[in-house]
Amino acid sequence: MVLSNSDLAHFEEHGYVVVRGVLAEPDFAAVRREYTDTLTERAAAWRVAGRLSGGEEYGALPFPEHIVALAGLPGFDASLLAELDITLPHMPFTYLRPDSELHTGPAVLGLLRNPKVLDVVGSLVGDEIKASPNQHVRLKLPVRDTPTAFGGRKGETMYAPTMWHQDAMTQIPESDDTDLITCWIPLSDVDEGNGCLTVVPDGHRSDELLPWPMDADTVARLERAAVPIPVRKGDLVLLHKRLPHGSRVNTSDALRWSFDFRYFRADQPSDRPWFPNITVRSRRDPARELTDAAEWRRRWEDARAFHVAAGAPLPGRREFAQLVADALIRGWESGNYPVLGEDAESVPAAAGH
Repeated sequence: MVLSNSDLAHFEEHGYVVVRGVLAEPDFAAVRREYTDTLTERAAAWRVAGRLSGGEEYGALPFPEHIVALAGLPGFDASLLAELDITLPHMPFTYLRPDSELHTGPAVLGLLRNPKVLDVVGSLVGDEIKASPNQHVRLKLPVRDTPTAFGGRKGETMYAPTMWHQDAMTQIPESDDTDLITCWIPLSDVDEGNGCLTVVPDGHRSDELLPWPMDADTVARLERAAVPIPVRKGDLVLLHKRLPHGSRVNTSDALRWSFDFRYFRADQPSDRPWFPNITVRSRRDPARELTDAAEWRRRWEDARAFHVAAGAPLPGRREFAQLVADALIRGWESGNYPVLGEDAESVPAAAGH
């Protein structure tokens, strides 16, 4: 399936398009099995590490029911969900840790490379396609199992309501002209009750990015123009990188599970060149396509080791500096800082001062 002329016109005019019925359950079956097995393994490791208590009886459940059951345990740390994401922690101006984890299984790589998805995306970017490392699994838990206040927690972007933003906000300036397409893929039906996407049609037309952090007037303006995008399992939502969009909390009783992949023309600069960008389709040179999940994993592990050894913060746009600073300050104001015990030695003064 490729985009029709009306689909292309809708994307050009409004900044998004919903493509119905591209995928079917067989396209998701391997991903469901992979995440079911991965969560069982991770939960066992979290218990050994003292990061999770109880819930062994849920281990035989399928992934969506298992993760919701674990989230209902007293004291469940939702930041553990970051280890199920398909990218390393990526907040600009923060540091990677040696134990920063991600999931890079063959089933996820298969979905990222699914020919049906690439046929649709190729209608916009051509037949030489790279996948950006700016890619995520979204595990939007029922709101009863998540915090009611959000901001600055590790892994929070996977389960919290998604604030209004444009994907272009996360690009480095060198990739401002890159034709980056977001492809949002739900693994179940999604509506306003379980946190569907909301968009501002035509909002991609301005060359100016929205202010960040956003002021109350900007948020109110976006809310007035917001349109919810309910979709069914198997549909794809394609977003222009400058389209304002977000999502609400999940007020249902079940997990809202989706992936968002980003693709771009292989001859254009990446939005995140410090993480692995992979060729997912090349008609000119198919040998360039990455098909081996072990190799995909190795590239991510090499990137993590490189950044840890460098000891430098992850790059980002100037606009994000204030956002990161505000998150740190909120944490400090709420008492989230180290405190020396009474018997601890004094912190030595810096040399020369």
